[in-house]
Amino acid sequence: MTSTTTTRKPAGAKKPADHQPKAEKPTVKKVDGAREFTHKGFTVTVPDNAFDDFELLDDLRAVQVDQEAQRFPGLLRRLVGEDGYRTVMNGLRDADTGRVSIDSGVEYVGALFEAIAPN
Repeated sequence: MTSTTTTRKPAGAKKPADHQPKAEKPTVKKVDGAREFTHKGFTVTVPDNAFDDFELLDDLRAVQVDQEAQRFPGLLRRLVGEDGYRTVMNGLRDADTGRVSIDSGVEYVGALFEAIAPN
């Protein structure tokens, strides 16, 4: 008689990376005078002239040099406007807590910058 041994995974065990669903890659599509950025299942529009903003430079410096994370929401607003900002916040909002985590917001803004201004 042969015995069969069943191995159970501990609760909370992580899946190997090769078994994870593929992460969505952000996309950018050029439209008339703007770029449509799609990430995390929703799209926002960044006008081409959004980067011609002197105050945006100060926000970028504060984030990069001074590491002032509180500037990320302002950066996002400057790039996508109030309607786009609400779209992003609603798209990133955790259904259980009703909040947008700092990690989620910072990751989104980073992906946006990398996609529309890679240099």
